Amino acid sequence: MTNHNSIVRQTDLLRIALFGAGRHAQHHARAILRCAGAKLVAVADPSEIAQAAMRSIVPGIKSYDTPEELLAAERPDVVHICTPPASHAPLARAALQAGSHIYVEKPFTERVEDAQQILDEARTKNLLVCAGHQLLYEPPTRVLTQYLPSIGRVVHIESYFSFRTVRHAPGGRTVLRADHQLLDILPHPVYLLLRVLEQTTEGNVELVSLEVSQAGTVHALVRRGEVTGTLVVTLEGRPVESYLRVIGKNGALFADYVRSTTQRSIGPGSSGIDKLIAPYRQGWQLLTGTTSAMANRFLKSQRSYPGLTELFSAFYESVRTKSPSPLSPESLLDTVRICERVAEALKVGEAKALASAAPRPIDSRGVLVTGGTGFLGKEIVRALLKRDRSVRVVARREPSPWERIVGAEYVVADVATGTDSHLFKGVDTVIHAAAETAGGWSEHQRNSLDATTHMVKGAAAAGITRFIHVSSLAVLAQGTGSPIGDNHPLEPDSKGSGPYVWGKLESEKLAVQLGKDLGVSIKIARPGALVNYGDFDPPGRLGKRLGNFFVAVGSPSDRLGVVDVGFAGRFLAWMADTWDSVPSHLNLLDPVSPTKRELLDHLKKANPDLTVLWLPTVVLVPLSWLATGLQRVLRPGKPAINVAKVFSVLPYDTSAIASLAKNIDGLAPKPSGSQLW
Repeated sequence: MTNHNSIVRQTDLLRIALFGAGRHAQHHARAILRCAGAKLVAVADPSEIAQAAMRSIVPGIKSYDTPEELLAAERPDVVHICTPPASHAPLARAALQAGSHIYVEKPFTERVEDAQQILDEARTKNLLVCAGHQLLYEPPTRVLTQYLPSIGRVVHIESYFSFRTVRHAPGGRTVLRADHQLLDILPHPVYLLLRVLEQTTEGNVELVSLEVSQAGTVHALVRRGEVTGTLVVTLEGRPVESYLRVIGKNGALFADYVRSTTQRSIGPGSSGIDKLIAPYRQGWQLLTGTTSAMANRFLKSQRSYPGLTELFSAFYESVRTKSPSPLSPESLLDTVRICERVAEALKVGEAKALASAAPRPIDSRGVLVTGGTGFLGKEIVRALLKRDRSVRVVARREPSPWERIVGAEYVVADVATGTDSHLFKGVDTVIHAAAETAGGWSEHQRNSLDATTHMVKGAAAAGITRFIHVSSLAVLAQGTGSPIGDNHPLEPDSKGSGPYVWGKLESEKLAVQLGKDLGVSIKIARPGALVNYGDFDPPGRLGKRLGNFFVAVGSPSDRLGVVDVGFAGRFLAWMADTWDSVPSHLNLLDPVSPTKRELLDHLKKANPDLTVLWLPTVVLVPLSWLATGLQRVLRPGKPAINVAKVFSVLPYDTSAIASLAKNIDGLAPKPSGSQLW
C-alpha cells in the first residue's frame, strides 16, 4: 500500500539552506535528506574544502561564500544556522529579515538579550524558530514522555551529563578549550530538565542556586512552581554518562541517552516483593533496551545524530501547517538564560584564576615549552618553575583557567604555520614537546614535521642554541635481542608502524639536520610510554580495554619501556640547566622497566572488577599477517600497519638514565607502596 502522506509534489517541497558546511552542518545535511517534503538547495561557507565535503553528501547543491549571497540568490523557506555560537544571533536576524524560518544549532545564542530579539523579530514577521534540541526527539525522551503521567505528581528531576573533552580535530583544526566545550554541550542537559518541568508544572523558571568549580563541574538547582530539579554537568566525572531521572509519587523513570534506553519503575515499590523484584526488572529493561537500540543504530546505518531527523521533520511540518514550533519561545529563553548564568560564573572564575596565576617575568634564562598544556608538557612546566626558571608555554588554543600552571606565561600560537620572534624573547632554551598524537598522515605532517621545522628555524633566528626535541622510543629500529641503547639505529621503514611513528621519526631527523645546518645544539630525548602511577592509564603496548575486560598482549613477564610522567618532566627540566652533562641522544625510561604483570597490578588496583585476558604473541603474529593482508586489499597504495610490530616488546638498556637519575638530587623517582623503583 502506498503511503500518501510521504508523497509530496515537487512544487510543495520546502527549500532548505545551510549556513556553514562544517561537521555539524554535514550531520544536518544527512538528516535533511531523510526528511520527506524537504530539499536541501544551498550552502554558504567561505571554505572551499567544506563546500566540497557538502557536495559529496548532496550532489548538485549550490555553494556560496557568504550567507548574504545565498539569501539574495535563493530565498530559502528554512535556513539552518550551523556556524560558531558568536555568529548565531546576527545570522539568525539576517535570515528572518530575508523571510526565512530558522533552525539554529545549540547554543541558540550566548545572551538572553539576543535570543529575545530574535524571537521578537520572528513573531513580528510570523516566522518560526527552532533550535538544536534533538535529544527531545530521541527515543529515551519519547518513552519518558509517554510514561510520565504514570508516575504521579513529580517531586524531583535530575539531569546529568558527564563527557570527555575533545583534544584533537580532523585536518589539524584547533579545538575549543575545555570550558568552551562545556558551554557548547550545556544546553542538552538544561533543555531536557526544562522540558520535564514544563510538562509537570506551571510558573516561571527560577535558578535557585549555581556552583561552578574551577575544574569544570556545574551544580545547579532549578525550580518551576513547586517542582525542583538538579543539573549536574562535569568534565571530570566518569564514566561518560547522560541521563534524565524523574521521580514521582508513584514511581520513577530513567532516560539513558548513552545507551538510548528508558528504565521504568512504576508503582510505589514499598513492599518487600517490590524491592526484591525491582533490580531484576530494571536489569532486564536495560539489557533488552540496549540490545534493541544498538541493533537499530547498526541496521539503520545512523550517520547523523539520533533525533535530528525527527526534530527537523516536526519543525518542517509546523512550517507547512503554520502551527507552533516544536520548541516554545519560553523554553528557548530559559535555556539561554541558565547557560548565560553558567558562562558568567565561568568568567568570574577565570578572572580569579588569572589574577592568582600571574606569570613570572621572562628573563634571559627563560624556557620556551611547546606542548606545555599536554600530559608531559604540564610536568615539564611544573619542574622548570620549581627550578626557578621562567616559562613561556606555546599552545594552539588558550588553556582553560583550571589547565594553567601558576607562574607560567601562556601564548596562543600555531607553530605548524610559522613562528614570530616575540615567542623567543628572553628565552635561552627551547623544549619542543608538541607533536600530533592522533589523526592521519596529513595531521602528523602538519603538527609534527612542519611544527618542528618552524621551531628549530625560529630558535636559530633568535640566536638560541639550546633545543631539546622530545621524540619517542618508537622511532628506534627493532632490535636483535640485545638491549637497545641510546645510539641505536632509527627504524628504516618509517611508515610501517603508522602515522604517529612516522611523524615522530621524521621530526627527529629534521631537528638533527636543521640543528647542524643552523648551528643549534639539539638534544634528543626519547620518552617511553608515559604513565602516571598515581592516576594510572595503561600504555598502548600493554593491550586494549574492552568494557570490563582488558586484553593484554604478550606475556606477563615481558618488560615494557615506560616512564613515569613526573620523572620525565623533572629530567627534561634538569637538562635545561645542565646542558653539557647529558648526551645528545637519550632514551628516557624508568630506571627499571616494569613487567606487564606489574603494570596490570596498577590497573587492577584502580579497577578491581577488571578481568584480564591474555593474547599470546604466538596468536598475535598470524592475526597481524591477516590484518596486513586486509589493509593491502582494502587500502591499496597506503602503508600497511604491522600490528605485531606495534605491540612488540623490546629490551632497553637503562644504565645511562639510571646513572644520571641517581646522581641528581631530587630527580630520581622515589619508591612508594607498589611503585616500581
